Amino acid sequence: MSDVASRAGVSSASVSYALSGAPGVSEERRRHILAVAAEMGFRPSRTARDLRSGTTRTIGLLLADITNPFYAEVAGGVVAAAHDEGYEVSVAHVGVDGTRQAEAAYAQVDRNCSGLIFTGLVASDKPLLDTLRQENIPVVQVYRRVEGELSDWVGIDDYHAAFEMASHVVATGRRKVAILGGPEASSASTGRLRGYQDALRKAGLTAVNEPDVWGELSRASGALHARTLFAKYPDVDAVLCGNDVIALGVLDVCTEIGKRVPEDMALTGFDDMSFSSAGPLQLSTVTVPRDLMGRRAARRLLQRIAGDNSPPRNDLLPYAIQVRSTTVPVGGR
Repeated sequence: MSDVASRAGVSSASVSYALSGAPGVSEERRRHILAVAAEMGFRPSRTARDLRSGTTRTIGLLLADITNPFYAEVAGGVVAAAHDEGYEVSVAHVGVDGTRQAEAAYAQVDRNCSGLIFTGLVASDKPLLDTLRQENIPVVQVYRRVEGELSDWVGIDDYHAAFEMASHVVATGRRKVAILGGPEASSASTGRLRGYQDALRKAGLTAVNEPDVWGELSRASGALHARTLFAKYPDVDAVLCGNDVIALGVLDVCTEIGKRVPEDMALTGFDDMSFSSAGPLQLSTVTVPRDLMGRRAARRLLQRIAGDNSPPRNDLLPYAIQVRSTTVPVGGR
């Protein structure tokens, strides 16, 4: 900055004002300084600026599974909203089992992130959240949430979405229904399971594979549990899945053993990933606004960073039931 000031014939303060967009110099002088800086190839150091101000314009995003398209799309929304406010996003992968949650969170804090967004919290993370609160680190929970946690949450009504989907499947004439859910520790997975179960009970049914309904949110888990399910219950005529990726694993096994969807069995997912309506698949599922979820979480976190001390909010986003060809009614086309 001193070199730019010398070349431009102005003070270092004027260079600082011009580069930051702050008032203090005329528009003509600002253009002159910027032109000189560009000619010299000068780029302001973000680190130096943060050190001078004592703050950073960076937030941390902790993703449960960076390979899952769901989390990638949430991340896209976070990055877009943060960029609009001049913030960068530091992304960390904590793993589907969450064993690196605390380690990753503290690493983000050590990098001076101004706040954190979590996508894979479970009840056992409560002590971590308590510590972050004591250190005045703003936190927003996305998708999953810890009951009783005094921080903001952004997500959908997983229970009622699952209830509607299961009710639709029952209405198609399916009666031997199985559930392949996500991890029991996930509040989203438990909400979806309860919705599926209550809809089946309302119709006088129970999932044929209860209580063996839990699994991972992965294609491999879906395939693994589907093989066991079809071996034990060969006449199952519907499978309600905890997400679209699990449904892909189930579909893999159906293809292997010659079980036709939807002629022999209805199949549903959850999340409505881009592949769910690609080509011949056309999976019945629940649309979750992933990009909006990320944007809302980032905006809420930035409000907290700016000093908003209002009570924690639950931001319930809209969902939509997508009925496609994998749940054609019995005898239908």
